[in-house]
Amino acid sequence: NYSYEDFIQGLRPDVENESELSFKRQDGIFKVISDKALQNLKYSLESKSEKKSFNNAFNELTRPLIEDELEEIEIEMKRASFYITEITDRSIRFRKNSGNSVHTLSINTLKKMYEKETADLIEGGVWNYYDPLLSALLSLGKSGIAKKVVRKNYVIIIDEINRANISRVFGELITLIEKDKRSHGSIPLKATLPSGEEFQVPSNLYIIGTMNTADKSIALLDIALRRRFVFEAMYPEYDLPKLKHANILKKLNAQIIEKKGHDFQIGHSYFMGEEWSLKERMNNKVIPLLFEYFMNDADEVAEILKHASFAIDKNKWPIRVIDSIPTNEEDEQSMQESEEPEEEL
Repeated sequence: NYSYEDFIQGLRPDVENESELSFKRQDGIFKVISDKALQNLKYSLESKSEKKSFNNAFNELTRPLIEDELEEIEIEMKRASFYITEITDRSIRFRKNSGNSVHTLSINTLKKMYEKETADLIEGGVWNYYDPLLSALLSLGKSGIAKKVVRKNYVIIIDEINRANISRVFGELITLIEKDKRSHGSIPLKATLPSGEEFQVPSNLYIIGTMNTADKSIALLDIALRRRFVFEAMYPEYDLPKLKHANILKKLNAQIIEKKGHDFQIGHSYFMGEEWSLKERMNNKVIPLLFEYFMNDADEVAEILKHASFAIDKNKWPIRVIDSIPTNEEDEQSMQESEEPEEEL
């Protein structure tokens, strides 16, 4: 359900404006993580010292007011000062040097300025108050012991990426995710967003997309996006320490591969977890999945179950597993013990 506006950038209602309905530009999740990764990459290459997080610097600046040590905090400007009088969840309330009117600044906007180290994200008279406040925060943020910025890898995971309208989500940025078109690639490219802001995808950002290849109701992946990814198949594993009934899963999948193909194998997660019954797991999860795969063909499903050593009841719809046929001496012994007649009193 994501769109370009959700993923990259778009206009969203300004929930901080309580007086009137208005909209403001808001970065999407992909742009947010791209900006963070790019900042880390630039600092690590330029050997800049790591600054404190916004929250730490902001808390340090406002602590005297929060803890009632001061009634207000003075922020010096070029020709005068303004005074912070209150901190709310979203806003900084202040008064000017002359007059008692209360004005507000957005904490979220200030945070973006702090991360990019510039107050030029906005224009107008309110800039005159953000700029000195940002300078005070950066002074606190860069104080103390300098620490070398270590390059980090950033990862964004897009679950079931093939369900998205890729051209609608990525838009013109689809070219920028190629390895050589990224920030420090051999042919680095930038795109200009509708807001006028330049944007590029950093080299230390990794995109992982998952998809269920058994779902044939949708295309596997947009052709334009396919060549920009490396594909790795994630088939069931049978040697996991917490996997139960691995042999049964192998037999089921062997039949499924033969009849439908590798993409339709049953995942090992169906046979993992605590305190579950094989019979219930088969009847409530695996068999309904098999009926979906084989278009409600009871004979096909029954054949697969019998191959995996299950006894079934075909008199019910859908067919049900009665019990599994023992496949080793331990199972046979436990079955014999359960079948011993009870002593009559």
